[in-house]
Amino acid sequence: MSAKKTFFATNLKYLRLQKNMEQLELAKLLGRKSSSSISEWEKGKYTPKSGLLSDIAAIFNVSLTALMEEDLRASESKGVDYHLPQKDLMMISERLSENNYNKWLDFGQDLLSHQSKED
Repeated sequence: MSAKKTFFATNLKYLRLQKNMEQLELAKLLGRKSSSSISEWEKGKYTPKSGLLSDIAAIFNVSLTALMEEDLRASESKGVDYHLPQKDLMMISERLSENNYNKWLDFGQDLLSHQSKED
């Protein structure tokens, strides 16, 4: 299991429980009929496709990068706020072509990589 997959699984369960949300409730928000996928994601067996990942990030009002690559449990104890202006992010992500959306994500990854080298 990769580190990113581990963070996603851990973060998904953490965020869901922080909102006192049942797996079935999250499943229905994502257009699923049962909670089995949510359970498997939280166990780290699978990771949803990118479209669903974006939907999950939007539901919990966190960045996709934070959802996938940060331990949000640790971030909370440090007082880090990963909440972003959801309306703006959703507008951008909905209007970008798939190619430009991927470039946007890659650019964000490059910025994070550069930032970590500065720290």
